Amino acid sequence: MMVRVAPWAIPVLTVGIFVFDLVTPVGMAVSVLYVIPLLLTFRSSRERDPLYVCIAATALLWTDLVLKPAGLLLPYGVLNRVLGTFVLWMVATGLYQFKRTQSELEHAETSRTRAMQDLLSERVERSHAEGLMEAALEARAHAETAVKGAMAGRQRAEEQYLISKLRLEGIIESAMDAIITVDHEQKVVVFNDAAERMFQCSFQDAIDQPLDKFIPGRFREAHRQHVKGFGQSGVTSRKMGQLGTVTGLRADGEEFPIEAAISHVTVEGNKFFTVILRDITERTRLEEQLRRTERVAELGTLASGMAHEIGTPMNVILGRAEYLLDRVKDETVKKGLQTIVAQVERITRVMNQLLSFARRKPPQPGPLVLQEVIENSLEMFHERVSNYRIQVHTQLEPDCPKVYADSDQMNQVLINLIMNAVHAMSEGGTLRIGLDQEKEMVKLTVSDTGHGIPNEVLNKIFDPFFTTKEFGKGTGLGLTVVKGIIEEHHGTITVESQEGKGTTFTVLLPKSL
Repeated sequence: MMVRVAPWAIPVLTVGIFVFDLVTPVGMAVSVLYVIPLLLTFRSSRERDPLYVCIAATALLWTDLVLKPAGLLLPYGVLNRVLGTFVLWMVATGLYQFKRTQSELEHAETSRTRAMQDLLSERVERSHAEGLMEAALEARAHAETAVKGAMAGRQRAEEQYLISKLRLEGIIESAMDAIITVDHEQKVVVFNDAAERMFQCSFQDAIDQPLDKFIPGRFREAHRQHVKGFGQSGVTSRKMGQLGTVTGLRADGEEFPIEAAISHVTVEGNKFFTVILRDITERTRLEEQLRRTERVAELGTLASGMAHEIGTPMNVILGRAEYLLDRVKDETVKKGLQTIVAQVERITRVMNQLLSFARRKPPQPGPLVLQEVIENSLEMFHERVSNYRIQVHTQLEPDCPKVYADSDQMNQVLINLIMNAVHAMSEGGTLRIGLDQEKEMVKLTVSDTGHGIPNEVLNKIFDPFFTTKEFGKGTGLGLTVVKGIIEEHHGTITVESQEGKGTTFTVLLPKSL
């Protein structure tokens, strides 16, 4: 006699699982719970009940996927339901085969019992019943084996899925480049660790935010239309560099250059876009430095030619003017000749600076007492410093070690720095020169209390031909030459300035061994 279950138990339980699945995230494997009402049909008297329940459960679990919001976990939900459907039908088929075999055996048992009850002895009847029972038990064992096999298959599939998921997440999170995935509304659904570092924004602050958040405002509309057009173009991916340079925006408002690759996939009719971003700030800086170096080389070649072509006639003019200056008596003519001499001398100084810039000889370094170079350089400016009402203060460490440098070139560095300081204090001020040891380097400082350098041009003062002086009073090559000399000596030069209060140049040079 088969034990029956209440007729309402299976549908009520099935609907309950449907409701539970509806309120859980799409990625959770709730579909496996439908196996419970399916197994209850084992107690049902109708052999097709497992198939009916399986059909209903299959329809409900896929209906859940349509009704609930998809989000990032949609692919996981689809995979869970594919595996769940497979398991449900394996179990349902096994139960149906078992119930059908059991029904046939029961029918055969009843028919044979009626036909042979007058012919078979009690022993034969008992043996037959035992045989039928063994067959039934064997059929049940086959069904149970099928169910266990189906469950084991699902478990293996879920393990493989979990391994693949963890491997994918590991690749994304360990990537050196930023990886961001957005949905069809261009809202962020994936934001890896590299993206957090690049944009200085946490995953929690980035998720569900528009991708525009990481692009300067002036580019946002064009970028939004570009992504939309890419999704409609039929092209599934564009490699790194094909999009050119894109401008990114960090959380603190800093803009920086980016290279990007983009691809898209369609899941359940919705497009997902994945961009891989690479910060090229350092590469851009190096490229700019290379272009500047090439420009300096070209300017050097030009300067060398100009110095040669102009220098010779200027020497002739200077010689003739000085010759006439010694022989004329008319004061008006003398003043004119003195003006010519002064201007030719200025042009000659400019030519010499151009030659220094273009044909700077390689340094011939050796142990050098920098205090002596400082004192000699100051001696050259003694008269001018006095005329400009400039006070000079030196703080030279007596035990400061020697530097490993070229004497002539260090003299050129000091002359340029002191000359700039003097020009900045045309109405008087204070010139301070310091010398001290800093770790493995010797530190030289030249400070003035002059007019200072505006912040907007402070980072340009070492560029060739850039000058803050009035037209005709400077070539803009002095500091370029100084910087080149210092770098050739494996040192550094930096500048600090405050407009209206003065400027300080700091030079670090390697000390002599």
